[in-house]
Amino acid sequence: MRLLRRIATVGALAALSMVLAAPAFAQTGVRTGDPKTWLVIVGAIAAGLAAFLLIIILFGRAPGREAALRGRLATYGQTTDRSGFFGRFRVLRRAASTAEGVARERGVFQIIETALEQANLPLRPGEAIIGGIGLAFIFGLVVGALLQSLVFGVVAAVVVLVLAAMTINMVAARERKRFEAQLPDTLNLIATSLRAGYSLLQAVEAVGAEAPEPTSREFGRAISEIRLGKSVSDALGDVAQRMESQDFEWAVLAINIQREVGGNLAEVLQTTAETRLQRNRLRREMKALTAEGRVSAFVLGALPFFLFAVIFIVNPTYIKPLVSTTQGLAAIGAALVMILIGIMWLQKIVNVEI
Repeated sequence: MRLLRRIATVGALAALSMVLAAPAFAQTGVRTGDPKTWLVIVGAIAAGLAAFLLIIILFGRAPGREAALRGRLATYGQTTDRSGFFGRFRVLRRAASTAEGVARERGVFQIIETALEQANLPLRPGEAIIGGIGLAFIFGLVVGALLQSLVFGVVAAVVVLVLAAMTINMVAARERKRFEAQLPDTLNLIATSLRAGYSLLQAVEAVGAEAPEPTSREFGRAISEIRLGKSVSDALGDVAQRMESQDFEWAVLAINIQREVGGNLAEVLQTTAETRLQRNRLRREMKALTAEGRVSAFVLGALPFFLFAVIFIVNPTYIKPLVSTTQGLAAIGAALVMILIGIMWLQKIVNVEI
């Protein structure tokens, strides 16, 4: 049955690609470098890939032992399926495993995994790497075919990779900020639960059930780890490490000290929550005072790219020497480096550590 599915998939892909590409090659007098011909070819390739993915989704293999194991673990708490779409297919799974091995050798595996966990994306690092490279390759191929320029294709692929990495980092940073903003209420809820007679584990479970996202998600994961045998302090320490929250790490340290030497943990957490609330208020005030500088940094950073796009659309012959000569490409590279340095300089000025 699996062999028949593969044969049907390959046959459908080849047939659809040939049908869509045939009109382009059947026309007489059309040159190979004609943009219309390239558009039809790229459209045929994209349609074939879409048909291939559709057939895979409809006739992919059923989940096996891994799904059964995830079902058993789900009874012990909240679990997140991070196997993703790639885990269902052998070729994609092998490619993702290879990418993870390369990432481990380069020392970036942990960074990618942490960013994906913070952004709450159901992807493994290898899947994110392969997906980003594949998307960049397809986009670069389309841009290069439309503009008939290898340089623009490579630049487009690099831009897509950079934008994908920036998007993941932005989503992760947003989740971390939300966690930090909710931290005073989280500590107040734990302190209130302790004053009401709850144990520390029951207080953590109350936070996981009543707190908003992403706090409830992280505490729910901590509860799952506790049910699987990890201590409460270690599970909360993992939450602080995943969300890169130094304030919550201090709160976990206070919990560990209280469990060793004794003391009023509810009062300590209440004081920590009030301190954190005042720091959030001061941070918002500083953000308001530096708003003009941050807007200026955004405008100055985006202005060169906006002007380049406008001139390229309005008068492409005027800007053609800049993108078709060695001196022009060198000038573009130097300008990009200086723009990057200027943006980093402005961010260093407006970012105030509190």
